Amino acid sequence: MSPTLESALIGLLKMPTKAVHDRVIRISVGAAATLLMTWLAYRFHFNLSSATSVHLLLVTVIALRWGFFEASIVSLLSVVCLDYFFTQPLFAFYMSDSHDWVALITFESVALLVSRLSNQVSRHVREAETHRSHLQKLYELSQHVLLLDRQRPVDEQLTSLIQSTLQVKGVALWNAYDLRFCKSGECDITEAELRSICFMETNKDDLAAATSWRVLRLGGRPIGSVVVCGHSLDSASLNATASLIAVAIERARSFSAESSAEAARQSEQLRSAVLDGLAHAFKTPLTTIRSSSSGLLEMNTLSGTEEKLVTLIDRQASHLNDLTTHLLRTARLDNADLKLKREQIDLVQLIQSSIEASSHELNQHSVHMQPTIRHSKVWADPHLLKMAIFQLLDNAAKYGTPGSTIAVDVQEEDAEILISVCNEGSFIPFEERDKIFQRFYRCPGSDRRASGTGIGLAVVKRITEAHRGRTWVNSNHHAETTFFLTLPRMAKER
Repeated sequence: MSPTLESALIGLLKMPTKAVHDRVIRISVGAAATLLMTWLAYRFHFNLSSATSVHLLLVTVIALRWGFFEASIVSLLSVVCLDYFFTQPLFAFYMSDSHDWVALITFESVALLVSRLSNQVSRHVREAETHRSHLQKLYELSQHVLLLDRQRPVDEQLTSLIQSTLQVKGVALWNAYDLRFCKSGECDITEAELRSICFMETNKDDLAAATSWRVLRLGGRPIGSVVVCGHSLDSASLNATASLIAVAIERARSFSAESSAEAARQSEQLRSAVLDGLAHAFKTPLTTIRSSSSGLLEMNTLSGTEEKLVTLIDRQASHLNDLTTHLLRTARLDNADLKLKREQIDLVQLIQSSIEASSHELNQHSVHMQPTIRHSKVWADPHLLKMAIFQLLDNAAKYGTPGSTIAVDVQEEDAEILISVCNEGSFIPFEERDKIFQRFYRCPGSDRRASGTGIGLAVVKRITEAHRGRTWVNSNHHAETTFFLTLPRMAKER
């Protein structure tokens, strides 16, 4: 017995009862057709060659229609019929002529070969049809994925979409981004099992239960997992489905981030416009107040007490005017085309003048500055840089321990110059150290320590980046908080 036929018999023993019953019926029909063909060939006096050709045609048709196993059984029955009715002696299972032996052996070999080839062609056709059907379903799924509603959770839509499009029994999905579990149809799996599949990064298939588990990956990073229950898909189609799900989840996440970024941009534009409008609105009455107070002082007709009060009004109006100018500059920093007016400046001298100008904001804080830099000449925009240093000093005074010393240092490194402003206290948690440089963001509880808008550090970051520098913060729970600002070393203005 040939290995192919042996494997077919083994497969027959493992088949379900209904499939065995259907195969027995097909073999019975094939046997009846063989006997009918034999009787007709004998009735019309066919010779062995003609009868062999007719039987070979029948075996080929059965192989194409039903498969190799049925064709093999019919071919063996055909050999028996040909021997009995068309070889000498007739009506006996014996052949006296050796040529007849060769003819029947050749017939059986050709019949088995043709049956095998026909079966392979039929199987390839079925596989191609199945593959085409899977591709069609995947194409429909990809089309529907593009039309998902952005206002609804994408994972909930995906489970229903996969179940209906791929025609499976059930689908379960776990989204690692949102930590959400969704299920559609009948799929006996828990959220904990799906999470473990994602964390363990294991893909597996249970052919008996027609269930498959897939990890959703974006590049090499797992972003979730999916289970498809009651399906007839091949491994390649399941992998493609998992890739489509991963792309759809990431696409929805990107759209959400883009919408949030656009909303934040519009909000910042509105806030900047309000700041700009308020600053301009303050300028006119401040100018009037300063002109009036300066005029009263110039008249020199005030008594001692009156002169002190008018002097105080003039000084505070001047300070308020400076703050308004500062507010205007802050609002204009939102312009994406921020242009620097670089000059060669003495950095140490600029910092010292900034400290003097910040005396009112420093309150009871003293400033200690011992720069270690040897060459303090840099190319920078003096007005913007002074604004950034003012913000760091103001921030240190607001949140530092009352009456503590603020330390300012300037260090020279190979490629950049490092400015640091250190104050005691005001610990900043690690997870907050990037967020505090965002516009209008304030650490939880900071509003109870000092008033503010959350703009100052964002201004520092914007100015530093405009100079192609960096800014960051280090904070020690038991000691101090230090803000750093760097400027790249430049030989000339660029």
